Order: sequence, then C-alpha cells, then structure tokens
Amino acid sequence: MHTLPHAITALLVALMLTAQPGPAAAWGPEGHQDVGAIADQLIAGTPTAKKVRQILGGTLQTAAVWADCARGVEGSTGQWAYPKPGVYKDCAIYENPASKAAMVAFVDRNASRCGFRVSSTQCRHKAYHFVDLPLAHTHYDPALPGTAPNDLVHATGAAISVLKGAKSAAPFNIQGQREALRLLTHYVGDLHQPLHVGAIYLDDAGASLDPANPKDAHDHGNAGGNQISIEGRNLHALWDDIPAKMHKDLLGGAGRAQARQVATQAGNPDQWPTEWASDTAAEASKAFEGLTIGGKASTPQGVAWPATAPEPAYRQAREALQHQQLLKAGARLAQLLTTLFP
Repeated sequence: MHTLPHAITALLVALMLTAQPGPAAAWGPEGHQDVGAIADQLIAGTPTAKKVRQILGGTLQTAAVWADCARGVEGSTGQWAYPKPGVYKDCAIYENPASKAAMVAFVDRNASRCGFRVSSTQCRHKAYHFVDLPLAHTHYDPALPGTAPNDLVHATGAAISVLKGAKSAAPFNIQGQREALRLLTHYVGDLHQPLHVGAIYLDDAGASLDPANPKDAHDHGNAGGNQISIEGRNLHALWDDIPAKMHKDLLGGAGRAQARQVATQAGNPDQWPTEWASDTAAEASKAFEGLTIGGKASTPQGVAWPATAPEPAYRQAREALQHQQLLKAGARLAQLLTTLFP
C-alpha cells in the first residue's frame, strides 16, 4: 500500500505483512489527487461543481486523500488520537483541530481498535479500501471468496447512499455529506486500482490458484500483492506509485480531453460500484502478465513470494494501465457527481 505518504508507507506495508486481509491504501496520494483533479476539471463551471464546493469547502483533488489521512488515527474506543501531525505532508491540510476531530470521529464510528499490527477486523475502515476478487472472475459477485459485506464495493455504495440523503447501511457508519463525499472521492479511485480489486492467490510454490472458499482465499492470499516482492519493494506499492510526469500532466489538465471520451455510465448509480469493480477486475490480470513468481519464503518482515518482471516492457505496460485507470476513475467520479447533483 503505499505512498500515503512515504513515512506511513513503511508502517502500512509492515502492517499488511502481519495482518490479513488485503491491502490498505491505493494509488498513493498522487494518484488519488489525479482522480480528484480530473473530476474537478470535468465539472468546472457547472451546478455540480458549485454543490461539491458547498459540501466540501474545497476541491475533489484535496478531498481525495482524506480517507487515507484518517488512517493516521490510532487508539481504542474512547481513546482515539491523530498522534503524528507534521509527518505526512499530503495530510497537512487536515491537521487543524477541526479536521483532526472529524477524522477521529470517523474512525471511532468505524473501528474498535487501530494502530500498528491491528488487523482490518478491528480497524474496520481499512477494509473499506479493497476487495480481493480472484483473477479467474471478472465480474464482482458478493458470494465469491475475497469479497465481504464491508469491502470496497459496499463502502462506495454506502457513501453514495448518504449523498442521496439516506443512512449508510451497517456495518458502515458514515455521517454527513462532507464525510461521504470525501470517502466517495477516495473509494472511486480505489475501485480503479487493479490490485485493489483483483487478487492473485498463490500456493507455496508460487503457482496461482482459484480459491474455492473464504478459508482457501485466506490461506493463499498475499495481502493484495503486498507479500509479493519485486524490484526491492512489494508489488502493490509498485502499482500504487504514479510516475512524476504522469502526475504533473494529469494535474495540469493533459488528460481532460481523454477523460471526456470515457463512456457515459447508464442505469442506476447504485449499481455503478459493482460495474466499475467488474471492469477493473477484467483489467487486473494485466498486473501479473510477464511476472515470474517464485516459492514462498520467510523474510524478517514475514513471508513473501519473490517475483521478477521483463523490463522495460512490464514498466511500460504498468504505466499505460495506470494512466487508463486514472482517467476512468476521474471521469466516472465526475459522471456520478453530475448524476447525484445535476
């Protein structure tokens, strides 16, 4: 998981090597900011943009990192705190007293414990960031191993419900349109990161398999690629990273015209998270094309599967897919907000 910023990356990676299930953050702040910025560009000058500004008091680009910044809240019920202000540069905008209180309140409602080595069973809002759909399945089905009632698809739907004026269904506890829109902006980005939707499951020899049930998925999971080591890092972190030039170009509006070409979503917005997850699942296998994965080995941080990739072909394919997915995410976020706030 990664770049939430770099200081928190190491903590999250270590956490994911010791706690299941799945990954904790997506894209890194740059990718999430790109998604928000693309959506800001597409709705600029519209009544939707006015409503978004009214709810957030700011931009989607800024709001996009809030859900990851809230991951800096630690503690247990009744003893929550944001203990490391000034460490995570991309979260500085949310380190004033009111914003820290808002993050603490969100975590308090959506966790029993949080902190180092605490699993997403207790720090529940972590699980809202991912679904580990097996690569053999390119359509999201809540009955499949790797899905859960508190996974990313359901979390995105919960945020949409609140923005439509309803309450978030259990196990989610999302309060108010500002919190819901901050979460939605982030979760739509997560829904388009291939390793936040599609997961490879591995046996001890490094061969892929299709888990038959949740226990099978648990036994053969690798925390969304966090336990696959490649190029001196974990595979998930590699996919979270956005090249600096791509980030600069997207923030500067270079992708606006391309984002306008993303097909307009039809039908009921309540179904869009499922449709987007299925679309990303169909792309997720590309993250593993060309990889040679070795057998599971013990490391000082826990178990990991070593992998190698053909370069520069793998990097070029990764960057092309990252660019495509960021454009889709920004365009679809704009389309969703235009539908919710015409």
